[in-house]
Amino acid sequence: MKQIVRILLILLVVETGYCGYLVAKRLARPIPVLPEAEYIDPMVMEEYQELATQAETGFAPEWIQLGQAFLGQGMYAYAENCFYEAARQDPSSAVAQSSYAFCLERTGRMEASTQEYEKLKGMKADASVPFTNPRHFKYAIGRNYLRQEKAAQAEQAFQQNMDFQPADFQRAKLMVRSGRAADALSIIQRNLNETPNSLYFGFLKYRAMDSLGRTLEAKQAADRLERAMYVIPLNFNTEFIMPYSKRLGVSKAIEDYNQMLDRDDMDHMAKKLDEVLTMMGDRKMPAFKATVMRMVEVEFQRKNPDRMLVLLKMLNDFGIEEPDTIQFKGGVYLLKGDLEKAKEYLLRVAEMSPTIEIHETLANIYNQQNEIEKRDFQQGKAALLTAMMSFRNDNLEIAEQAIQESVDKNPNDPQAWFYYGEIKRINKDRQAAKTAYEKCLKLNPNHGRAIAELKLLTQ
Repeated sequence: MKQIVRILLILLVVETGYCGYLVAKRLARPIPVLPEAEYIDPMVMEEYQELATQAETGFAPEWIQLGQAFLGQGMYAYAENCFYEAARQDPSSAVAQSSYAFCLERTGRMEASTQEYEKLKGMKADASVPFTNPRHFKYAIGRNYLRQEKAAQAEQAFQQNMDFQPADFQRAKLMVRSGRAADALSIIQRNLNETPNSLYFGFLKYRAMDSLGRTLEAKQAADRLERAMYVIPLNFNTEFIMPYSKRLGVSKAIEDYNQMLDRDDMDHMAKKLDEVLTMMGDRKMPAFKATVMRMVEVEFQRKNPDRMLVLLKMLNDFGIEEPDTIQFKGGVYLLKGDLEKAKEYLLRVAEMSPTIEIHETLANIYNQQNEIEKRDFQQGKAALLTAMMSFRNDNLEIAEQAIQESVDKNPNDPQAWFYYGEIKRINKDRQAAKTAYEKCLKLNPNHGRAIAELKLLTQ
């Protein structure tokens, strides 16, 4: 009997100890911190709570998923806690480590962020997360030093990331600013050989030549700069965060709609957008404007002007009236056949934010009304914008054709004559350029760029 009692006591102690261990282990598990519900869209808050439950009972992947959900909404402090816990549970996770370092950077703790980025060296990169790539996190380290105004350390970090164009740009910029333009030129030219239309490296070349007193080469670089359109990425934050911002709530519904854009089914797209708007309810969310504008576009394609007016009024009630909404009001009256009312709105847009499409639409209206002079004026403006766009894309053949049409249609437009001069000058027709600048200045004596270019041509 004593033996049985002794065994039962032992079992009781063991069971109590094990239960205590389980309780202690459960209590030791971190609990995700959630933002105040009153400040969050209820739909997103519900999804946060679900992800938090998964993280509380799960492991590093679940904590990463919750952190990414916070990151997508710009909640860096909440995301930081999640990535810290994920990195603690799985020290080999480059995703957790890089995301934790990124959150520290976003909240202004550059030194701590740099230390965490340094831990990524030797970790295996994950193609789905940019900052796990050595080129990206080394570049982030250099940018951290820049924000701390530690120019020498920043330049050294960028030098260790050679042949990565963003790092090359930052390094060359530091060299130009510190009086070493001649040394920077080799870096600048190497990158321009790779991407001749680079806006940033073109600008650095201009700055370097100007600081070295090489006036002619600086002018040539400035000319090339105006026709440079390629922009290298200098900030990868948006690329990092954007995928996460589309995973929750209304943003997810909008992304589902975006995946349908290749389908030529306006009725189905209108139905999907109605569902998105219903999800928002009375909450005036950041996505409200974009969603309603998409709805207006779809209704224009469906030739439904009355529905467009209802949607545009919703935007007006929200305090939104801008060139796009005014243009669509013009579209409403085009669909209704009221050319005078359509023209009234489109002329406003042409003053505020001119586009080739606006001028061509106005030209068509004036043509229908047999107002030839006004039609030619709008056609000339459309041709001018075509010439400017082609010029900046370095398509000089199309630019020359378009600018000729523009001055033929609008011989009293000083801007058209200025670009006529620019295109002729770049094409080495100095006399035609000189004549064009003179015509520009006769129409507008205060055209500063024409004054400067004419002065250079006559020297």
